[in-house]
Amino acid sequence: MKMRPSICLILLLSCLSYSAQTGYTEDWPTYQHDNRRSAVTKENLKLPLKQSWAFHPTLPPQPAWARPAKWDAYAEVKGLKAMRNYDHAYYTIAVGDSIWFGSSVDDAVHCFDANTGKERWSYITGGAIRVAPTWHDGKIYFGSDDGNAYCVDAKTGKLIWKVKPAEHDRLIPNNGKLISFWPCRTGVLIQNNKAYFAASLLPWKESWLCAANAETGKFEGTGTYRQTLYKMTLEAPMLASSTTLYALQGRGYPAMFQIADGKPIGVSGDGRQGGGVYALLTEDDEFVSGQGSLQGALVLHKKKASNELVILEGAQRIVASGGNAYLQSAKEIALLDQPRFFSLQRKNIELQEQQSKLNARLRKLDKKKTDEIKQLSEQIEKLKKERKQVNQSLTQCLKWRVPCSQSLSLILAGEVLFAGGQESIAAIDARTGQQRWSAPIEGKALGLTVANNRLFVSSDTGAIYCFEAR
Repeated sequence: MKMRPSICLILLLSCLSYSAQTGYTEDWPTYQHDNRRSAVTKENLKLPLKQSWAFHPTLPPQPAWARPAKWDAYAEVKGLKAMRNYDHAYYTIAVGDSIWFGSSVDDAVHCFDANTGKERWSYITGGAIRVAPTWHDGKIYFGSDDGNAYCVDAKTGKLIWKVKPAEHDRLIPNNGKLISFWPCRTGVLIQNNKAYFAASLLPWKESWLCAANAETGKFEGTGTYRQTLYKMTLEAPMLASSTTLYALQGRGYPAMFQIADGKPIGVSGDGRQGGGVYALLTEDDEFVSGQGSLQGALVLHKKKASNELVILEGAQRIVASGGNAYLQSAKEIALLDQPRFFSLQRKNIELQEQQSKLNARLRKLDKKKTDEIKQLSEQIEKLKKERKQVNQSLTQCLKWRVPCSQSLSLILAGEVLFAGGQESIAAIDARTGQQRWSAPIEGKALGLTVANNRLFVSSDTGAIYCFEAR
């Protein structure tokens, strides 16, 4: 039996009306939403929002490392950025009507009802939980300063498995507690039904990089491994593409490994640039890290052997989606044409490198070699003109730029940017840069999560705020 066109149209309009009323919702199952740490979700929140509940712990987070030095005496630079600030708030994940976070104070992972903010369960370990847990297939995965990686049931908190990568069992004092000499401070990344994590602390001691079976926690089957590494300090959430695992090292450069077998590929950095614990992979596998340089910078790492590092001075964070790059600095947010901007930045660095080499050759030439001097001078002038054209094209990549005092965190939810700052959060229209909403909080808004019609904000006071549509 065939339906009349009018009936089909009525059914179609009914479906469209239902979709418009319910909206599109999405989970946030791991730190910064996904294994690329993109901080991007397709979910749109209806603005304005109102605070529905807030959790205020008795004590604030206890970071693993002391704050940065007040200034670099050698370089004569003040206002240094923290290079290992991955645990200064209780970062949340959210799936369905639950949220989870780990605590560096009571050494537990907590599950809260997202509707009410009431605790459903907690699982206590033998050490601080410094990195947000990961949800996968009804399970919660996380690492602890006691040296173990854990898997528990997401609904009940019942232990499914735990594994200690280190071959030794030695404890040392840290922040008034006894921790493993090989704490698990990378969290647990889930991909290809494998659980990836590391146990590491000091570069003069060995470290372990692991890929365990996500169901059993065992190192059995294809693609599992427990690699012993040296001269590394693997910490903060790891990242993964389809082929590569990226591990951050705080003061050291990011390390890269083949995800299939854990074989080291190398480290990426240059001089003082490249450290820190902030990083993301763009949709086209551009690896960006930063906040580990003198006064803050993002590093666009080499994509090919011929490319140089690109340093984005003063940049705090970047969110890339659909060919757009939202660049956050201390005082503003800018929207850029991402592929073109990155390509031109690389071209500019290559031209600059060529010019530097020619200048060096020119300085060494005997003044009597006039022909060679003339030839080199002409090449240098040509490169200068090319660089000028590139810089002009770079300005054309800018779509908008707006002042913004919220400079501590940034995510993209549908067509809205949420930015966290000192005692405030703001919503910014991603198409125009216009601020659409703001709200006060206590402390620094370091963590932002959007899931299932809610915005969760994590502060350095340890507080977690939940905002919903009015």
